[in-house]
Amino acid sequence: MNKVRCWRIEGFDGATKVFETSVAVHRLSQKQAEEVLMRLASRHLTENEIVDSSLNRRGKKTALLDIRHDGQSPLNISCGENPHPAFPK
Repeated sequence: MNKVRCWRIEGFDGATKVFETSVAVHRLSQKQAEEVLMRLASRHLTENEIVDSSLNRRGKKTALLDIRHDGQSPLNISCGENPHPAFPK
């Protein structure tokens, strides 16, 4: 049996899951998965929060769109204020 590894991408509002999808790993690189998470997280930000999150480190950058990797698994990735991971199954 050939099992296809997938990214499981989830969105949460507090503890409530509001979005879930899976994408085969061969169709989405880790960098692309991070970009998808940032795009999904930015949907819930104001225009000013998006700009502030995009500033270089010397500015008043906020961490609202920063990508975080779980220390135990580099493929456990989160973004936004409500970190719930996206990782391959």
